[in-house]
Amino acid sequence: MSSITYSERIKIETFCELGLSNIQMGVRLNRSPSTISYELSRCQPYQAELAQTDAEYKRSRCGRKTKLSDELKQKILNHLRLSWSPGMIAHEFKLATKNLSSIF
Repeated sequence: MSSITYSERIKIETFCELGLSNIQMGVRLNRSPSTISYELSRCQPYQAELAQTDAEYKRSRCGRKTKLSDELKQKILNHLRLSWSPGMIAHEFKLATKNLSSIF
């Protein structure tokens, strides 16, 4: 199932204030009780806005990281601006061509 939405987080906050259990919240939101438990672990006491900020931050940090340093990336971009081909740049900096495509 997809990520919990901000509106669901607001409902979870309300359900917490009403004293509902994780199972009851899960049934009302059509989510697993373990999903509710994980969501509640984001902050204590649970606050929808803070949980949303935490989720957005964690989502922004996921994904594949580049193996190239910022300095090397700038050099590559400069060579591209000078109309160098990716193959010429890879040869110049002794890089595999697949690394070049992953930095953009």
